[in-house]
Formats: sequence, C-alpha cells, structure tokens
Amino acid sequence: MASSSSYRDSLSPHDKDNYRLNKRFFQRLWRLIKPYWFRRSAWKPWLILGILLLSAGGFSIAGGYFSHLVAETTNALVNKSSFYWRLTIWMSFIGLLQSATMWYTIYIGGKLLLDWRQWLSQHLIDSYLRNRTYYEIQKDDTIDNPDERIQEEVSPFCQTVIGFPQYVVSSVVSIGVQASIIREISIPLFWSILAYAVVNTLVTLWVYSPTVRQNWDQTIANARWRTSLMHLRDNAETIAFYRGERSERQRLLKDLTTLAKTKMRIILYGLVLSLTDQISGVILKLLPLLFVVPLYFEGHVQFGTIDQAAAAAGMIVAGLSILSNYLPALTQSMPTVVRLAEIQEKFEALSDQHQPQRHTINKVLNDNVCLKSVDVYTPGGEQHLVHQLSLNVTPGEHLVIVGRTGVGKSSLLRVLAGLWQRGEGELAMPSLDQTMFIPQRPYMVMTDLRSQLLYPNQDIALDDATLRQVFITLGRPDFLDKQGGLDAIKDWRKVLSLGEQQLIAFARVLLRQPRFVFLDEATSALDLATEYHVYQCLARSKITFISVGHRKSILAFHKQKLELLPQGNWHLSQLPVPVASEQDLLEKVG
Repeated sequence: MASSSSYRDSLSPHDKDNYRLNKRFFQRLWRLIKPYWFRRSAWKPWLILGILLLSAGGFSIAGGYFSHLVAETTNALVNKSSFYWRLTIWMSFIGLLQSATMWYTIYIGGKLLLDWRQWLSQHLIDSYLRNRTYYEIQKDDTIDNPDERIQEEVSPFCQTVIGFPQYVVSSVVSIGVQASIIREISIPLFWSILAYAVVNTLVTLWVYSPTVRQNWDQTIANARWRTSLMHLRDNAETIAFYRGERSERQRLLKDLTTLAKTKMRIILYGLVLSLTDQISGVILKLLPLLFVVPLYFEGHVQFGTIDQAAAAAGMIVAGLSILSNYLPALTQSMPTVVRLAEIQEKFEALSDQHQPQRHTINKVLNDNVCLKSVDVYTPGGEQHLVHQLSLNVTPGEHLVIVGRTGVGKSSLLRVLAGLWQRGEGELAMPSLDQTMFIPQRPYMVMTDLRSQLLYPNQDIALDDATLRQVFITLGRPDFLDKQGGLDAIKDWRKVLSLGEQQLIAFARVLLRQPRFVFLDEATSALDLATEYHVYQCLARSKITFISVGHRKSILAFHKQKLELLPQGNWHLSQLPVPVASEQDLLEKVG
C-alpha cells in the first residue's frame, strides 16, 4: 500500500480538468466506451441496445396515446358517460402491456449492463497484469487504489452510459408526439413551452455546474477515509506494539471531519437545487392553465383538454430539457469516468515504456547468470546504485550479495528479475521457467494449502505424497498435519508465522526445481538449523542460489561473495569451502 503522504498527494485535485465538462472529459469517455462497442463481436450488444432504443421510442409514443386517453376518459367522466368504464379497462390493458414490455427491457438491459461490466473489468484487469503494470503503478505511486477503481467504478460508469441513448431517443420521440398535441390545442402555448424549456436548460446548467467539483471532492474524501481505515486494519499489530491508538484516532477523525464537511456542502447546496426544481415545477404547471383555461371558458376546448395539455407540456419540457435532466447523473459520474480513464491512461503509458528505450539494460538469454559492465539506477534515475558490475555465475557457483543497508542489494535482485530496467550494460539470464525469485515475505494466496504450494503454476499435476515428501526433506514432516492438511483453506498470511511462510516458499522451489533461485533475505525468520536444511536441500537438488542477506550464517553456504559498496563500487571474492554439517555451521557462526 502506498504511504499516507504520497497517497494524499496523489489525491490532490491539482489537475483542474478533472472536474470540468470539457473536451478532455468527453475524449476520456469515448476511450472507455470504444473498446467494448466497436470490437469485432459487438453485434449482440448493439442488438440489445437497438431493442432498448425501440422500446424507449415506443414508450414515448404510448405516452402520447395515453394523453389522448386521459382527455377522453376525463370528458367521459364529466359527461357521466358509460363509455368511461370501457376507456378505463382499455387503459388498464395498455398499462399492463406496457409494464410487461418494461419488465422485459429491464431484464435485457440488466443483462447488457452485466456483460459490459464484466467485459470492461476483464479488459482493465488484463491491462493491469500485462507487463507487470500492477508493480509499476505501485512503484511510482501516482495512481491511488487501482484495485478499488476497477471494483467500484466500472458498474456506475456502464449504467450511466447505457442510459443516455435511451434517454435521448425517448426525449426526441416524446417531443415530436407531444408537440403535435400541443400545437392542436394552442400554438402560443407551444412556443411558450419551447421558450421555457430553453431558459430552464440554461438555468439548470448554471445551477448544477458547482456540483461537478462537489461530487469530485466527495469522491476524494471518501477514498481518503476508506484508505485510512484500511491502513489501520493492515497495520493493526504494528500499531498495537507502538500503542498508537491515540494518534490513529486523531488521523481517522481528521479524515472523517473532512468527509462530513464535504457532505454538508453538498446537502446545503442541495437546498438550492431543490428550490430551483420546485420553482421550475410551479411554472410548468401554470403555463398550460394560462393558455388553455381561457379556451375552456370560451368553449373552444373540453375540460379533459386541460389535463391533456398539462401532461403534454410536461413531456415536451422533459424532452427539451434532456441536458438539464441528465446533468445531475452526468456530474455524479464524472469522478467515475476520470478515475477509470486515469488508470487506462496509466496502463497505456506503461505499455509504451516497454518499447525499446535508451538507458535500459540489454537482456539476453544464457545458461548462466552473466553481467557485463552493468550500471544500475533507481527507476527515476535519481541514484546510481552500482557502477560497471561484471560477474559470471555458473551452475553450482553459489553467490551471496552483501553490503550495508541502502547500497542496492535488493535493487540488484530487482534488476535480475526484470522489475527494474533503468541502467546500462548487458544482463544474460536463463529463461523465465528456469529461475525463481523468493522475497523476504513470500506471497500467500487465499486458497487451500495444496494450491498454495503449487503457486503460481496451478496446472502442475503432483500427487499428495510428493507434496508431503518435500516437507520431510525440509526437516518438518509434521508441517502439513499441523495446518489441517492439504485441503485446509485459511488466510495463510495471518495464520502462518513469517518463518513458516518462508518454509512454504522453499517448498515451492523444491517442487518446481528451477536451475537458479534468487533469495532476498529469504531465510531471515528461520532458525539456524532450518536454514541449514533448506540450503542443503537446494544444493542437493542441483539448484544454484544467489542470496541477499545480512546474517553471517548464510556466508557458509556460498562459494562467491559480492560486496556492494557506497558510491556504486563493488568487490567480488571467493569464499572458503561451504560447511559440511550443521555442527560445523554452529561452530563457525559461534
């Protein structure tokens, strides 16, 4: 997880374009829409969308027909005509038919929404995992919570976008149908409603423009509050050791106060929006009365025409005010669009970085691990960690890398793993299937213990006897039974101690049998006896190991020592013959 300060910096709304409805916003919107809707197999979503649009238009036409029925029914009621009951039954039948159609459109619309959400989520996940993008994002710390963005933002984005074309079609058809009705009743009423709709749209645009920034600020405040709680959860034990409850409470309450203030600004401004909507509604109700009631008094129209005109006027204003009606949903979705677009842009930028560039170490395939005049820099080029390093590690010539804290030991392993590429020189390595890299804290999957041991190659077929034998080899025959057997499913990161997790990491190595394994303080939590056993197991399995560590005990297992020195200097030397027994190791370490 990103540090608190860097996380907050990344959340700062320094880019004002992020909360503006401008050209950049709509370009981002298009780039998120295009992949799904314009791929080769997109005919089915287009078919469903077509059905939804036809249904939206049909509902609008039905609305026009209903306005006629409302007028006829009202007139029949005023005239005390028995025809009223036949009209009521017919309207009920039409209503049921419309409801059934609506249920069907809700079903296929939900299915389309689910399909797009699943496809877009998979598309983002593929981009997230491609070329170790997830690692690069975590490393440069410019995009906060990409996992949360993929999980939470995709669904509301898809829902908002799918609703827009239906809204447009419904409004356009509704305007045409209801306008013809209004013109038959009163032409002055038609023009007054048209003028009102234009003014209402402009006023709504002006009134709702501040909500873009308000919704953005609320999204940021929610993200900060959520991350603060996650930070407390993920560091619970460390905080308990420090007795940092008071400090954590102050930090949490500060973020909660910011969130509450942001929400209160939205609530207060909501009163302005509510007042605007109420005034707009009153004017809309008065307009038909001002124009149609005099016609009724003069005997030019029947009483039911007043209700018909009011209903038609409302539909015309709703249709002509499409932008003002859709603007609240659009402003609420802006943070969603921006947050998804930001990670998409980051994915593309990192993908471009994997093209051949200057100042990158040249990697080639080789049976040995060979470095020729390699310079190692931090990813941003701020520090020159290693200068002109040349060495050759052949099978069985185990190498240990030592040095003071901060000289670049783990950084050199990142270069060997291909995680860091900034530098000069040539790096020759065996193919990926012949190497393994083991960090100090191994990755624990939320799965059963059997799959845990096979990670990341879940397709390897190994019987239970082989899995049990590997722990016998490591000197811990009771390990599996102690954890509940191979089928046990637990949160292994919390259940197992760091030493037990490191033991699982070595079990993975022995099961996979790579030619080279790279160990970054991978035995730091093991006792000396267990450490001796795991190194002996690696050596007997003909696995060449390159280790990084501070413990003197690991020197006894290696034949070469690379000492990294300040200012990028280094020294390579030969070590005495590795110890032959555990007793020799204990005597040597003292």
